[in-house]
Amino acid sequence: MATALGAKGPLVLGVTWTEAALAVVLVALRAKTASFSEGKMPGIFGLRWDFLWIVFAMIVALTAQSLMTVSAAYGLGNHQSALSNSDIVKTNLWSWIAQIVAILCLVVGRIAVISFLLALQERTHRNGRRLLYVVGTLQGLINVVEVVLILKQCEPIQKLWDPSVPGTCNMIKICSQVGYLQGSIGAFADLFLAFYPISIIAPLQQTLKVKIGLCLIMGGGLIAGIAGINKTIAISLITQTSDITYSIYSLNTWVLTEMWFIIIFGSIPVLRPFFIRFGQTIRTTPSGHRSSRQNTNRSKNDIWVPLEDRGNAWATCDTSKLAYSSRDAESEEEILPRSSGVGQIMVTRDVQVTRKDMA
Repeated sequence: MATALGAKGPLVLGVTWTEAALAVVLVALRAKTASFSEGKMPGIFGLRWDFLWIVFAMIVALTAQSLMTVSAAYGLGNHQSALSNSDIVKTNLWSWIAQIVAILCLVVGRIAVISFLLALQERTHRNGRRLLYVVGTLQGLINVVEVVLILKQCEPIQKLWDPSVPGTCNMIKICSQVGYLQGSIGAFADLFLAFYPISIIAPLQQTLKVKIGLCLIMGGGLIAGIAGINKTIAISLITQTSDITYSIYSLNTWVLTEMWFIIIFGSIPVLRPFFIRFGQTIRTTPSGHRSSRQNTNRSKNDIWVPLEDRGNAWATCDTSKLAYSSRDAESEEEILPRSSGVGQIMVTRDVQVTRKDMA
């Protein structure tokens, strides 16, 4: 295979493979600490649904990333004048395939986020659950429609990546317009999923500082939404130029970035208990034991607050009725509920009492 990696190609690969590496690390941590279905946690074969969806998304994302790497090796990001006709065709072919796979990955990644939110709030706020299903279905349908139009915009289909093939591309304008719609709905879905947790966290009886912290952790999808907006803007660049191998590098970068950001920022909230436990571990005394103050002051906010079914209303948290269960042998804190009764939220606290004998 002729190597034409240059111009903007290394930029595309450098940015997106860095994002891919971070996503791999976070998903691996999820596999270790937040993958098993326990108690009333929804799942199948002992694994949580949100974990299964994120693993599926990860496989599809790595496939898209690899295909884009092949496209870059043939000349993605180079001006067409610097490439042979053969390299132009191969660059366009692998670029389009990678885009299609990435678009489908956006659907799966958002489903993983929605699955986590559904499990987190359990059966509370039925209208909110319905809204999550609507957003997930809408973004899935528009992405599938966009993929179909991409494949149908030229007749024969080979003309999509090889301009020398006789035929027509009468649906390019329609495809680009639907692309704007798809990008807009996708960005809206990312922003919606970023702000939705506010409605879960706001009613809880926690300090404002804790609520803001939780909202920031849960709202990382806002960055994915910004990437989606930039992706939508980049669509205009490929509809106004004939130098497609160069102009499309920006669109491809944003498509892959949005894809990876959904996986990255969709995994951080799930791993919050892991990071809390890790932080507590490194704040140990020189002898290897936690100080009594750390044990005594273990924050009541160190775990996710699960919500139980209370009709159509949001559940609230009465910290005087909280109980907690931890396993010292594992690095996992339970992020989702193991309910012992309807209408209660159970939390634990480690308390150590030291008595000093008086002389």
